[in-house]
Amino acid sequence: MHPQPTQPTLRRAGFTLIELIGVMAVIAILSAALLPGAIDMIRVQRAVNDRAELPKIAEALKRGMLREQVFPIYENAASVSTDGNVAYWWNLAARHGGGSANEVRYPLGIRPGLEVTRKLYFAEATWGGQSFFGVTGDGRAWLAAPLDPKELRLLLVSTTNPDLSLPDVLTITQFNAFWNNWAVGNNGDPATGNWPNYGLSTVQWAGRAPELNIERIDLRDWLCTVVIENRRAIAEASGADLSSALTSALGFWDRGSVSVSSTNLQNAEFIIQARDTPEDASGQDPDGRTYLDYRSEDLNGNGVFNDGVNTPYLNEATDGIDYNRDGDQLDEDVTEDLDSDGFFDHPARIYTYVEAVMHTQRGRRIDVALDATVTISGRRSFDSQPDQSITATLTLNNRAPLALFNPDVPSTPLELAGWTNTDLHIQNRYFLKTQELLIGEPWTFAEVGIFTITDNFSTLRFDGLQWHY
Repeated sequence: MHPQPTQPTLRRAGFTLIELIGVMAVIAILSAALLPGAIDMIRVQRAVNDRAELPKIAEALKRGMLREQVFPIYENAASVSTDGNVAYWWNLAARHGGGSANEVRYPLGIRPGLEVTRKLYFAEATWGGQSFFGVTGDGRAWLAAPLDPKELRLLLVSTTNPDLSLPDVLTITQFNAFWNNWAVGNNGDPATGNWPNYGLSTVQWAGRAPELNIERIDLRDWLCTVVIENRRAIAEASGADLSSALTSALGFWDRGSVSVSSTNLQNAEFIIQARDTPEDASGQDPDGRTYLDYRSEDLNGNGVFNDGVNTPYLNEATDGIDYNRDGDQLDEDVTEDLDSDGFFDHPARIYTYVEAVMHTQRGRRIDVALDATVTISGRRSFDSQPDQSITATLTLNNRAPLALFNPDVPSTPLELAGWTNTDLHIQNRYFLKTQELLIGEPWTFAEVGIFTITDNFSTLRFDGLQWHY
């Protein structure tokens, strides 16, 4: 007989139900002990990452504002789409190196949801969405205190936890609390003040101040003071001819005695257009003899033309001159044709005849409080007042035009107010870096240049002749 082979006994592998329950219990106990620490580690790491990202976003935002000359819209509602408007702050930062719009608006690892966990706040809320042009205007009255322009501040506030809500807007008191006083206390609450001081809920935020990151964006170094000197210019007479203002200076003067001078002017030039002439008042020497002939000329150089009718002839008794040389100076009404040859015999007197006064170079007024004048002086021995000076006050233009360049509508700049003829000629104006001023000349208002504001303190000067910058 052969023995029957026995079947091998099979061992069963795995855990029993009781064993599984035991393992799960151990895991649950370990998880309960370790999970809070793990969560804390994740939160801390997110906060550290967020802290490192905020300065980069702030710099991108500043670049965008400066290059595009605009304060962005700082809409903070969660319902607003990231691509809804190119003027939103996160889109502006994204265009200038801040990352994608979502990366700018939400911290790394935070899924967009019902709450926005990174928000921007302005110290001057009304500036949101305005261009530099719209904010600064003509450079006056847009800052409460130009020496301390607190309006030029922004806050970028962020948390990596969606359960911690941030307000959509901050009052200026809350803004200043963040800017000046925010610090984290040992108990996880603000070291200075209470949660409502910052517009935050005590219930939500109690003990969790370390989870809030703040980036202060200070734009005060963008403020530029431009000292503008705008002197009134000497107007250009028609064709530079001042004769209409100096009509009494035209005509005869004693030869070589006439001159021109000016007051309160520097670098001005005037020319007297004149000629030496023996001619009569009509400007003619009809016979070309250089003698005054019988056509009613002034024989004795007294400024009176003697015709024997309207004015007397030469009178030896009155003039004390023996015109006919007969040894008797008592003759009266001696004919001016002394030798009866048909010509009057008194030789022609040479005069300087002023035909025009020309202003060839305007010059600059030295003292803006005083008039600028031009004076013609000389001698007219034939007049009752021989030594004479004729003065004219020169006309002044309105002040040279200035306008703020409008990058949105270049054809429509904003003329700077405050430059009427009665305004101070030196003024301080306040603008932001990269803005531009169009400058013109006061005679035709033609544009002569563009002044780009790049320094925190600069001068722009029109001296009555030209711009210096």
